[in-house]
Order: sequence, then C-alpha cells, then structure tokens
Amino acid sequence: MRSLRSCAGARRSLLALWIERFIWTDHAELRLGQRGLTTADVEEAIREGHEIREINQGDADWRVEGVRPDGRRFAVIYDNPVSGDASAACVVSAWPLREGGRR
Repeated sequence: MRSLRSCAGARRSLLALWIERFIWTDHAELRLGQRGLTTADVEEAIREGHEIREINQGDADWRVEGVRPDGRRFAVIYDNPVSGDASAACVVSAWPLREGGRR
C-alpha cells in the first residue's frame, strides 16, 4: 500500500509535466534580462506552481510565484490555455518580489 506522501509526490510530478510548451511575449523576454531572471527560473515556477496558481487581476490569466536559486522570490503572470492548447503557457511578464511582501 502506498503512503499518501508518495502519491502526492507522484501527482505533483505528473502535474509538473502538464505545461509542455512555453510561448514568450516580447515584453516578457525583454524584462527577463533587465530583472535578472532566466527562462529556466520562470518555466520552473509555472510548472511547479500551476496547480496552486492564482487568478491574475491584470493582463494575464494566472499568477504564480517562484524562487531563484539564490533564494530570492519572483512573480510570473501567464496565460493558459493558449489557443485551446492546455499544455501551452504564454508568459506575459515576470519580476522580482520585494522582501516580505507582494508587489
């Protein structure tokens, strides 16, 4: 019999693979370099946070938060599905978060 912990881990792994394709807006690509983020950081945040994403109140459908390898947090907004493709995400923007709060 499997433990709940191992089932939850397997479920997270399957959901992390759910977003397979990323489309980047020109704005998002421009901001990455300006804000010290990488495509890998942002794509990982979307894959890992997609299950617990929040509805975004602005120009994109969803918002998630991620953590860079150095421990600093950042936010990402993205659309999903893209043209009916639930395995695709269109990254609209990403930015570092201030210490201790949302921005």
